Amino acid sequence: MILLKLDELIQGIINGDRRSVSRAISIVENEQVSINAKKIVKEIFANTGRAHIVGITGPPGIGKSTMIGNLSAMLSGTGRKVSVVAIDASSPFSGGSLLGNRIRMQDSLTRHGVFMRSLANRGLKGGLSRSIWDTVKILDASGSDIIIVETVGAGQADLDVVNLAETIVMVLGPGLGDEIQAIKAGIMEIGNLFVINKMDLPGAFIAQKDIEETLAMSPKGVWKPPVVGVNSLTREGYEDLIREIDRHGKFVKKSSDLAFRKFRAELEITIDEELRSRFYEEIRAFLSDNEKIRNLMEKKTDPYSAAENLINSLA
Repeated sequence: MILLKLDELIQGIINGDRRSVSRAISIVENEQVSINAKKIVKEIFANTGRAHIVGITGPPGIGKSTMIGNLSAMLSGTGRKVSVVAIDASSPFSGGSLLGNRIRMQDSLTRHGVFMRSLANRGLKGGLSRSIWDTVKILDASGSDIIIVETVGAGQADLDVVNLAETIVMVLGPGLGDEIQAIKAGIMEIGNLFVINKMDLPGAFIAQKDIEETLAMSPKGVWKPPVVGVNSLTREGYEDLIREIDRHGKFVKKSSDLAFRKFRAELEITIDEELRSRFYEEIRAFLSDNEKIRNLMEKKTDPYSAAENLINSLA
């Protein structure tokens, strides 16, 4: 892509052109830490910081995608510009992804004017994708009022969203039982808002009460996470959900601590990716050296010493 076209693409993002946004996301996803990807982020950065970023997480199969479809359509109906990014799990062998969220959601959301994009996590642990931070910046700079990010849905491991989103919506459901206790030490502690989905099923109100009791025993903070019950078939409870999301959005906008923590986490991730990109070939060559592997097997060296030697040679 020649420089002039890249400049036009950047201007298209700022103007809210959907085609420019889609092309830019493809660049940062496929060419991360490339000259083009860096230029896009550098040029649009001053136009970011206005969108309310909402992270949706929870155990797999709990109905997050259906809930996001209903939620984003209703938010769009209030006159707000809504974007959705769904993270799909990649194969640990091929790196490919089925991108099931896109198949289920994209056609429906497009009819409501909602921009939707699915990203493969490409092996990144924590429930997100390596390109999600740049993708959110592009959507933010393009004028999105609300950006909804759906994590992979791997349960307790989906914690990285706390460094990305301002409002974390934890989706749970009836019949979880001991699973709530199992995940309590992880994702239960990052939720700003808890949603009991499938309130039409038996045990839904008991589940809602269990979550409320669990939260009541948690350390008290300035923000008390509410618990909202919804029925995705009838959209009952969704107006309450939107009201609580908006209420928390106004709450966090007053907190400079949250913004500081988010930018620090992003800077750390960016530095890590920059170093990984710069020294990728050297690391790959080092790991392909059979003699170094044999030295480990024969106990002539140890993993820490081998790693230190590589790092010292790169310094």
